[in-house]
Amino acid sequence: GALCLHVDDLFVAGDKEFLERVVHALRRDFQVGFEDKSDIMFVGQRIRWTKDSKGFPYIRVDQDLCVDELEEIALEKGVSDSTPCPPSLHTSFRSVLGQINWLQSRTQYPFCYSFSRSASCAAAPSVADVMALNKLVRSIKLEPADLRFWPLQGNLRIIGYPDAAYRNNSDFSSQRGQAIFLAEPRNKHQNSKGSLVEFE
Repeated sequence: GALCLHVDDLFVAGDKEFLERVVHALRRDFQVGFEDKSDIMFVGQRIRWTKDSKGFPYIRVDQDLCVDELEEIALEKGVSDSTPCPPSLHTSFRSVLGQINWLQSRTQYPFCYSFSRSASCAAAPSVADVMALNKLVRSIKLEPADLRFWPLQGNLRIIGYPDAAYRNNSDFSSQRGQAIFLAEPRNKHQNSKGSLVEFE
């Protein structure tokens, strides 16, 4: 089994013996205020067992509540794109960037690259950088992603998709990225399942 603890949030998963022994000991030694099974909130993420359209069960992880809290940064009209952000706007930029960092590092994997480009501007953002960050906020709110973890069977394999490009960013830095999946064995029907387990 596995046990994850963050301050006063606890997440436990495992077989029957693990759950009986560990949960029993926790209840004995600590006061448990609230307990859920199969549909829980853990550090801002909703984790639940659900089924796809064909009835296959899987674990869905989303941060929809945190996505809903995202808001664009208000900008004055008529300001040049190249204008450096004044202190108050700079603070707002870093605040929204921090919210997106929390999201993109856990469930919003399609937005990792855009976040990385905005983070590169965090030291001295311009109005154009704020506009790019606002566009990212809109994208996340329009197309939020969730993670799906399937019960996998057979001799599992690790599949990696690395990506890199030399000096392709607007500031001439180099881009890199990766996605790693845990997957079932190949089969001739092309319906083996896999789960995204790491990304950058």
